[in-house]
Amino acid sequence: MLSIKYSHTQYQDFVHSLLSKFYLDTHQHVTVFTNFPYIAKLWNADLSAIVPLIQTYYSSSTQGAPPKDAVAMLRSLILMAFKGVTSIPAWVVTLRSEPFFAILSGFVPACLGSSRIDGISADPIPGVGTFYDFMDRLIRKDRALHKSNLLRFRRKPKSKRKKNQKMDSPSTTLSERLVKRVIKYSNAKLPDSIEASLNLILKELFVLPSLKSGLLGDPQKFNIAGDGTCMPTHASHYGKKVCDCILKPGEFCNCKRKFTDPSATWGWDSYNERYFYGHTFHVFTAAESFYSLPIHIKCVTAKRHDSVTGIFALKEVVDLYPQIKFFTAAFDSAYDSTHFYLLNKFYNIYPVIALNGRSLVPSSNDSLIKFDNYGIPQGKLCGHKLRNWGLMKKSYRRKWLFPVQCDSCQKCEASSNKTFYTPTSDNPRYFGPILRNTKQWKKLYKRRTTTERFNDRLKLDFKVKQAVIYSRERRVVRTFIAAFCCYIDAWSNKKPLEITDIFAGIRKLVA
Repeated sequence: MLSIKYSHTQYQDFVHSLLSKFYLDTHQHVTVFTNFPYIAKLWNADLSAIVPLIQTYYSSSTQGAPPKDAVAMLRSLILMAFKGVTSIPAWVVTLRSEPFFAILSGFVPACLGSSRIDGISADPIPGVGTFYDFMDRLIRKDRALHKSNLLRFRRKPKSKRKKNQKMDSPSTTLSERLVKRVIKYSNAKLPDSIEASLNLILKELFVLPSLKSGLLGDPQKFNIAGDGTCMPTHASHYGKKVCDCILKPGEFCNCKRKFTDPSATWGWDSYNERYFYGHTFHVFTAAESFYSLPIHIKCVTAKRHDSVTGIFALKEVVDLYPQIKFFTAAFDSAYDSTHFYLLNKFYNIYPVIALNGRSLVPSSNDSLIKFDNYGIPQGKLCGHKLRNWGLMKKSYRRKWLFPVQCDSCQKCEASSNKTFYTPTSDNPRYFGPILRNTKQWKKLYKRRTTTERFNDRLKLDFKVKQAVIYSRERRVVRTFIAAFCCYIDAWSNKKPLEITDIFAGIRKLVA
């Protein structure tokens, strides 16, 4: 049965005692001085609240070997991300060869035989399989529904896209159906995904304490920003053949193959202008946070468009934080869908979204059109008034047709088969609660970059992209560990510690 083996205060005494014994008393101060930033980050980070959150994932029986200390396991994974180690086996080697990181994790160093030090019953350094088992429990892998690893081979797309060109937007009917279903069943929660338990841990251990301390903004007028980032997988997209087909040179079969990461798909990376094989991580960050801290992370397939992912992610984040009143949500042009605006309106959230250049943008500056004093469009050169062809309720637009006289008129290039659209006054894309291009809109949209800064930290500071991982589940855990590190970083920056605050005995050396 999982339980809290020792309090955070006891952990601090454990670290102070063993580091003094191993390094300060033996005149190896340089090790403590060099690695003090790691001590300062973890010294006040109390992670013991994770035990009641994952207690149900362990057996309630008291028979057999007790489970490893979950707090020390999580602390060790966080320390691994801070140090930039990209492999669990390499990290276990580091723990066994360098007592400093084992002590800071909360484990008994390999050079000590006793597991009880200063009244604390600490665990010895766990093995590679124990770390993997702990990571699987964080995502409830025994309960998750997994795809079959036998799938057909999917070739890399050949058509190259233009510079900075995004993925093709889904059909309007898809967004409409999804939004209508979300609104209809608003009281029902979405089925738990593999990251549901980790989002709960992120909320209880990091988001809510940071919200109380003022790191994230006003919970009664909370501003968020959302965006997706590409995350390639190390698994091969070729798969492994399991059929008995005998093929001649140049032939290939269409039989199903075995894939290490069956949920990975091909997606387009517009920044690097290339296709990638893997997943997309959608992130919501606190837009008012100076440290660009995440509050919700969702993993989807690489081929899914951000406007579709945003519908599910927005419902999940609203359901996850009933104590927060969301005020605005900033997104890029990929989310510029009429029905996505309506979903934000349903949740009483003011959307701050850039217009998509590929969509039709009605404008009075059209080369053929001008408006009269009554707002009726007419030909700029010929003066012929356009015909009102009715209201398009689904797209919140009015359709206009050029008159038949334009076919015989030589003053301009207009013809009767041309159409023109004007938005209605209730169009959520153009006439939202916060008018586009106002000072308030520009200020809020500028904070959308918090998601980009967080995504950069994932890949550069904590090396989530470089980590040697072949499955979606382990990649999700590594991503959330990096998110935890961002909060611990923010906590340590808000309340900085000096080395003399912990080890008062070396004050003379520092002076």
